[in-house]
Amino acid sequence: MRCLPYFVALVFSLIILSCNNANRKDKTRDAIDPKWKKIPGSWIKRAGNYSYAKTDTGLVAEFAKLISPDNVDHSGGRLVSDYGFMFNSVFVDLDGDNNNELLCLQGWNEYRPTLCVFKQVKGEWYLIYKEDIDTFYASPVLNIANNFSKNKVFSLRRVYDHGSGVYLDGVSFYKLIDNKVYKCLDIVNDAHIYGWGMFLNQSVKSRFEFRGDSDDELEVTYTYNFFPGAVDKKDCSWCAHEDVSLIAGEENMSYVYNDKKHTYTLDKDYRNSALDLTPEKIACFGDFGNDSLFVKAYKRQIDTTIKIGSPIQKKLLKKYLAMVDKDNSARTEKIELKSKAGNTGFYGPKKK
Repeated sequence: MRCLPYFVALVFSLIILSCNNANRKDKTRDAIDPKWKKIPGSWIKRAGNYSYAKTDTGLVAEFAKLISPDNVDHSGGRLVSDYGFMFNSVFVDLDGDNNNELLCLQGWNEYRPTLCVFKQVKGEWYLIYKEDIDTFYASPVLNIANNFSKNKVFSLRRVYDHGSGVYLDGVSFYKLIDNKVYKCLDIVNDAHIYGWGMFLNQSVKSRFEFRGDSDDELEVTYTYNFFPGAVDKKDCSWCAHEDVSLIAGEENMSYVYNDKKHTYTLDKDYRNSALDLTPEKIACFGDFGNDSLFVKAYKRQIDTTIKIGSPIQKKLLKKYLAMVDKDNSARTEKIELKSKAGNTGFYGPKKK
């Protein structure tokens, strides 16, 4: 019975602590960030009632004035008629507070829209996040995932690089937490380079899905192939040899949400095989021509190929490693490769 007062005191202490934490969270949700832009409720209402049957640039023009001296996308505030106009909005409860936020893609150029997130706090609407997106001649698509969390994920595809024989795009994932938008993961979607005078070319693609069970987890499958570029003496400067895989594979990866860091992090606790992907290997997908990183990240697979690969694979990789060891970069020079099929006419690395 003597312990009862202590037990009661402990219970009251826990209740008070819980109330204090709840009060702090409420204050965080209600706090107005001075960096936010206040947006009239009339504009928000018009955005929600936007008629997609006709082109109406008035909303974007008004929005540009509201956020001035900032602007919308990269157009300098003018309609880029050759590429079309963009306005697309959706109301959705992103943070589980039973109030809808407004997600919007808008701009004067359909292929370079601005991603906007609007939040209602204390009855007033604010622009709390804005980011320009480049989609390179492809209409932007904003996706909302019903991931296993009250803080839902929204994502979109963006283009980082493009040209003759080179293309790099990815998918960015976001969460809204305590009135702040976090970019919680970027993954490569399509990353390829052919030719460009480089010894090592690549083709990488991915696909993803959210798990629907008790974990806030994203599964990504990467399919990758590293192969020689314009290495044959008859090759054009943009030729490539995807059929001569030096390092290739397909791997399913799990990214688990980290509440403290507000990011999806790679679940690699169980990974120890030479073929398993690692953060360093995945980093190579979007870092074209980083030969020192590639050799370090894929060392175990390279060593395996040199031991059990075909004569052409062994010869190419040994020459490639010699050049990387010399100056951390490999280009293309003529080398003679011989296999059971005879002289192949392949070229190998060349110093810059």
